[in-house]
Formats: sequence, structure tokens, C-alpha cells
Amino acid sequence: MPARHLPGDEPFFREWNEHHGPYTRSRSRAKIFARAIGLDTSPSVPVIGVVGSKGKGSAVAATTQYLMTLGYTVGTISSPPFLTNRERIRLNAKPLPESDYNALASRVSHALTLMPPVEDTGGYLAPTGLFTLAGADYLLRHGVDALVIEEGLGGATDEISQFRLDTLVVTPVFLEHEGVIGDTVDAIARNLCGAGDERTREVVFPETLCREAREAIDQLLPDATRHEVSAPKDLGFGPLTSMNVATGYTAASVTHAALQNLLPSPIQHKEAFRLASTLHLPGRSSLVHAHGTRWLLDAAISREGVASALENARSTGQFDDAHTLVCMPDIKDIASILDLLEKDRTILATTHEDHLFFENYPSDWETLPLDQSLATMKSRATSVIALGTMSFAAEMAAYLELDTEHWISPGSEPCPDKATK
Repeated sequence: MPARHLPGDEPFFREWNEHHGPYTRSRSRAKIFARAIGLDTSPSVPVIGVVGSKGKGSAVAATTQYLMTLGYTVGTISSPPFLTNRERIRLNAKPLPESDYNALASRVSHALTLMPPVEDTGGYLAPTGLFTLAGADYLLRHGVDALVIEEGLGGATDEISQFRLDTLVVTPVFLEHEGVIGDTVDAIARNLCGAGDERTREVVFPETLCREAREAIDQLLPDATRHEVSAPKDLGFGPLTSMNVATGYTAASVTHAALQNLLPSPIQHKEAFRLASTLHLPGRSSLVHAHGTRWLLDAAISREGVASALENARSTGQFDDAHTLVCMPDIKDIASILDLLEKDRTILATTHEDHLFFENYPSDWETLPLDQSLATMKSRATSVIALGTMSFAAEMAAYLELDTEHWISPGSEPCPDKATK
């Protein structure tokens, strides 16, 4: 959930607010909605889909940036946002202006009045799905010549699967959203990779991709060309995020090459590093000084991710005496990361969201509501490493006043006259 709600949010959440619980999201209803707004889910422009358990946002931003460098006007759907839901829908990496967002919300609201009763379609329209479908329609109507879509929740069960995905990007897959998109890593991998179909020609994934996801690609997309991305030299984000950024750059290069009937040309480290130096990824080892304290914010939720964020902090030489603020509700495996933290320098934070519970926090660790955690850290620490879910990162982004509007450093946007498209 974003840190700030806008008046235009209401239509996107209307059916979820009214019907979640008795009903679940409905893919068939989503198809009806797509027809109602006139959305072309197999457009004349290339469509790149991004799925995975972690790293999707970094890959999406990197894909968008490199396509822009190649001269494309790029429309992007990402999820979740940080500060406002405008961030979910971007044209050339910039969120919708609020006036456009409100106009789109009005269009969604009208289309909802044309829908059959929820009971007749066996489920409701999920907010993530509405942002995906309505956002893609907005971007296509505004003349984009490439579309990048991040799954909202799942692959085969998500609205992303309604699109012809020319290129499918699969970022690291693990036991995330257990019981929602699958009960095992194998089931989750099959759901995610099921976003593609026989029309998917290219699949891009990191060399670290798990066995289950590789098998899902082999079984579900046997005719697609595979592009395995080797671990790059550090692009300035640490190994995990650098891997996801390199995967995004490769996806853009592969898609461009396919359109131009060229052999894919791997992006060289020097060029990747140059691009990455202007790529702004809020919540991915973001360094900021705020409220008299030095912060590193990272939306890390796995043991590997937390270890990487801690190493990134240490490598700066600015967090040797840091305290740690962690927010991981029961849907995350808090136990797997505790031995990476110093108990007497860590606060486990809780948030106010009704659907999140924090009963798995050990009773002998300091636990405080987030607002109290922040006040305590301000009085106790000169440097803090903040780790947790995307919803936690969103609240922290608001507290730290992070720039979440720009994916590319202002003034560094690609120039059309330098395009190679």
C-alpha cells in the first residue's frame, strides 16, 4: 500500500473493498473489463513482462531506462508504489500527472458501471489488475512504442497473463506469497512463468535462477529462446540488485534485437555502469540523511537480501556503528535473518495495517510500533539500516522524504537525437 492515498484511488479499490472475503479476484471478469475499455492486449508494440519473487522493480526500471536509451517511448506498469499510486503507471519513467490520473480514475469508474454483477463472474476486479489493465490502455493511447509490465501478484493468475508477452523476464524465485500464488517453490515458479504463452519468444533470467523456475520455463515455454544473464561486476547497488539491473538491461537489448532482426548484443560493463550511475532505485540500498540521522533503506525480505543490504551498508564505511530497524510481518521468515542482526542494536517494528500480523517476533527482542521506533532511533542512533517489506519501505520513503518520482536522475534522461532505434 502507498504511503499517501489520492482521491483518484477509489475506483481501483472499489470492488476489492466491497467483495474481498466472500469472493476472490476473477480473471474472467478482468477480460470483460479489458473489452469494456477497448484495451488491446496484443498491441503492435513489443510487450515485456517481468515476474519473480524479488527484484522485479529493479529489473523493470532498468528495462525502461535502456529502452529509452535505444530511442523508445516507453510505458511502464509497476507494483507496488511507494508514495502514491500514480507511480504504478509511468510514461518514459515518469509517473502520471495527477490530472491524468484523476481522468483515468473517472474512466475506470465509468467502466465499472458497465460490468455484470460480481456474483455472475465468480469474483471481483483486483486493484493490481485494474492498475495493470487501465494503465496499459492509457499508455497505449498515449503512443508508447514499448510496454513494460510488472506482475501485480502472480503470473498465470495475474492480469499480466492477459497480454501477449514478447519477452518474459524472470527474476529470483523463492517461497514468497506462499498459499496465495502457490504452496511450494515449484508451484510458485509455474504460476509466475505461466504469465507467458506460446507467443512468448524470449525469456531472460539471471544465472542464479532456481531449479524450479528453470524447469517451469522448460515445460511452459519450450519454444522461447533463453537468455541467461551472468552476474555482472557491481553496478553500484551491491550484487543482488546489480544482478537484477543487468537482467533488465539484457531484456531491453534482447527485445530491441528481435525487433530489428539483429543478434542480441550484450551490454558492456562500462556502458551498464554508466547507465546504472543515473538509475534511481528508491528502497534498494537508498542512502539518505534525514532527521539528523544517516539511513540506508532496503526492501529486503529474504536472508540473502538482508545479508546483501548489510554488506552494502558496511561497504560505504558509514554504518560501522549502525542500529537496525526491521519490519517483517508473519508472512515473512523473520527467524531466518535474526542471526544476521545484533539483538541489542535492533528494533523490530510493527505497522498499523489490518491485514498484517507480527506474532512471530521473538519476545526477547525490542519491539515497538513504527512511529515509536522512529522516535527511538532518532534519539539513540546516528546511523540506521532499515530493512523490510515494500509497504514498510513506502512508509519509510515518506518519513525520509525520498524522491520516488524519478527513476532516472533529473537531467540524465536519454536524448531522442542520440537514439539508436
